[in-house]
Amino acid sequence: MLRSREAGRRLTAFVAVIALVASASGVVVSAPAASAYSSTDVTLAGHGFGPGLGMGQWGALGYALAGTTWQQIVEHYYTGSSPAELSSAQDASSVRVAITENDGNSVIVTSSSSFTVDGTSVGPGQAVEMAPVAGRWDLATGPGCGGPWSPIGSGVTDPTAEETSASNTLQLCQGNGNLTVHGPIEALYNSDGQARTVNSVPLETYVADVVPSESPADWGTLGAPGPAGQPWGFQELEAQAVAVRSYVMASPGSYGGYADTCDLSCQTYRGTLNQNPLSDLAAQDTAGVVMETGGVIQSTQYSASTGGYTTQGAFAAVPDDGDAVCVPGACNPNHAWTASVPLSTIESTWPQLGALESISITGRNGLGDWGGRVTSLTLVGSSQNVSLTGDDFAGALGLPSNWFTVTSTLASSAAGIASTPDGKGYWIDGSSGAVLGFGDATVPGSAGGMALAAPVVGMAATASGQGYWEVASDGGVFAFGDAHFAGSMGGEHLNQPVVGMSAAPGGTGYRLVASDGGIFSFGAPFFGSTGNLVLNRPIVGMADSPDGLGYWMVASDGGVFSFGDAHFFGSGAG
Repeated sequence: MLRSREAGRRLTAFVAVIALVASASGVVVSAPAASAYSSTDVTLAGHGFGPGLGMGQWGALGYALAGTTWQQIVEHYYTGSSPAELSSAQDASSVRVAITENDGNSVIVTSSSSFTVDGTSVGPGQAVEMAPVAGRWDLATGPGCGGPWSPIGSGVTDPTAEETSASNTLQLCQGNGNLTVHGPIEALYNSDGQARTVNSVPLETYVADVVPSESPADWGTLGAPGPAGQPWGFQELEAQAVAVRSYVMASPGSYGGYADTCDLSCQTYRGTLNQNPLSDLAAQDTAGVVMETGGVIQSTQYSASTGGYTTQGAFAAVPDDGDAVCVPGACNPNHAWTASVPLSTIESTWPQLGALESISITGRNGLGDWGGRVTSLTLVGSSQNVSLTGDDFAGALGLPSNWFTVTSTLASSAAGIASTPDGKGYWIDGSSGAVLGFGDATVPGSAGGMALAAPVVGMAATASGQGYWEVASDGGVFAFGDAHFAGSMGGEHLNQPVVGMSAAPGGTGYRLVASDGGIFSFGAPFFGSTGNLVLNRPIVGMADSPDGLGYWMVASDGGVFSFGDAHFFGSGAG
């Protein structure tokens, strides 16, 4: 009886394998029909804000509040470089800042004090318009930023508005509010003949103005007393000052050939808008200090929040344990974030998809939760698949960073679990076929977007941890990532439903187990089953022995059945 019943089961599995082989010869095997995405929104969880390059500003604060000096902070993020002093000539230099907000416009300058333009004196409260005309500039004065204008010169080359005293400031008139700055304001043309505006600022003044626009000055008030009698949070402002100074001094004259840097997309320069005594002091205390490697000033990029790990760039990627900082007055909102994107937004952004069916993350950088930042993914659509980088996807949808995972809920009860080979992550699958990944477990796809003939009941991972199989109660198998489809019982008659599966070591195949203990092997050896036995309780799961030459089955009462080289050590039955 045992032989005849089990032989029948194995014959059925063999027929299924033959059918699979036949498909390679031209027989079409139909997969379950795919359907639209299983919810109206795609939900995601992520880490960080920005690209994660160089120093993390929130992380630097976290380290500072933990008692880390600014020297230790910058050396941690900018690995291989060290603080060094600029030469006296470099330290006395000015920074030419391209005011990109005013690109292509007339340059209109005013001040509460007297100033000069192209040698002409302008009284307090008066304004000068430098209007671009055929490669030169026409000058006119008026009672304020809006004119009316009285001409004072035409055909002028590169006119410059200058303070008459170092303590004075100029204001660049703009529609969204005047920009108050130290140093002269110059009107010029770039190499393409386009009108541009440049503000030349003494280096240390520039650093003092940028620091509070990049890191909140009140961070310097946080924490217990630290070095020089300042709170420990002040160390972050000093680290920020060194990063700002190094970044701008690493490549002078590199912005468009007419400036050293720009006001918004390079480092945030808002003139005197955010000036603060604490950030002024941070610039003063670190005056002339830059990060150097082998005598070369380094371009010290930084990001708002790295999410817990920096990105490989000019400097090696490093853990950022400070990024999770959360204290009264400063709690990083982007260390861990969630987002919900309407399905309609994704389908309208990439209309070639048709209906979105699933999102398959195909590459990560290997650093941190879920395997790190997304390097590549595929949007699976009813009409066409679209391959993207993580940056492309995040940028198009306005996500805080490219470090994310899709967390659309299981939309069902949990059905199984499988771990990654290193034990640092795992997947949970739901009866709907949806899969959630945790730790370093990436989610390359799932059956969650498919119209299933029966609920998913279990899963098994490949040897590499880069893929997995899901199995439904009717024996249907779904392969994702580097998991290869070796056959299934889908569409075949089963005496009892399938309740679980296991993967053979080496990734060559898998076994399915039914509730009566019947085993169906695909690309994996068969060692026996309980298919002919009368069980006290149904089988609910199975596991392979380490070498794959045996397996155990467990019943709902805790009874254990061993086969092949799997040794019996006891059970919970009774």
